[in-house]
Amino acid sequence: MNLLPIHVQEISELITGRVLTDAALSRFTSFRIGGPADLLVEPNGVEELAALLRYVHTMRLPNIVLGAGTNVLFRDSGFRGVVIRTAGIGGFSVQQNSSDTARLTAAAGVPLHSVVSRAARQGWKGLEALWGIPGTFGGAIATNAGAGGTSLGDVLSEVTVMNVLGERIVIQKENLRFGYRWMSLPQATTVIEGVLQLPRGDKKAIEADLERASVWRRSSQPLDRPSSGCIFKNPAPDNPAGAIIDRLGLKGTTVGDAQVSEVHANFIINCGKATAADVLALIDLVRERVRAEEGTDLELEICVIKEQPPDV
Repeated sequence: MNLLPIHVQEISELITGRVLTDAALSRFTSFRIGGPADLLVEPNGVEELAALLRYVHTMRLPNIVLGAGTNVLFRDSGFRGVVIRTAGIGGFSVQQNSSDTARLTAAAGVPLHSVVSRAARQGWKGLEALWGIPGTFGGAIATNAGAGGTSLGDVLSEVTVMNVLGERIVIQKENLRFGYRWMSLPQATTVIEGVLQLPRGDKKAIEADLERASVWRRSSQPLDRPSSGCIFKNPAPDNPAGAIIDRLGLKGTTVGDAQVSEVHANFIINCGKATAADVLALIDLVRERVRAEEGTDLELEICVIKEQPPDV
């Protein structure tokens, strides 16, 4: 392990949550792939997160913030540094502005599906298309998660991030910049909270929309196998990556235990013992075929994490 024992000891004294050395990252990602992290830490609450961020910055320890690990691929060699997992940053509240609108505040570690379902139960609409997207609310903000023409940025009222000194920065809606699968946030900050502005809707209509979204996901995505969700961004709304890969006959293509899903061609699934090397080789194969036969460069939607991050 690259970290010194004194670092582990001092971090353990700062944090009441889990502190794991040589933690297998395959346990903490939806792909079920990834070698060991030198240290994986789960702070309980925002104050512990602030203390941890200050510490790793002061000590110049390489680090990365991880939500539910749903759109990332760690390499087989793992991560040399501290993985900060935000699952312990919880909290959810609703402030009704009027009979027609409400502000819903959720912390970074709350699962996105929980935010969607809670809003729906209380009759607030606007999130139905996001039903079934895995991951945490913080991760969904950072990547501007979306589906069906709706993205989280469309309904965000404000976002609170934390910098490396543990200071909070509140970004109001008018200052949020976002687009297809990206959210522009201050460099070296961590999302800790987001506020949604949602209108009142008809509960029965909302429930029907949720059911349609659920049926669509179950029928069109390989939910029974580990994956990281969509691998590539769609080049255009009318030319999605999955359709391109499908018409090139690449469904079912395998490298090792990694496979282009037979259900949805923009998913690569782990058939049991896939390695990161398998997935990356399959990604390269698909991109090369698409570039050669379609003249299109597919951009990754997932984030591939380097073993050794840049100096902090």
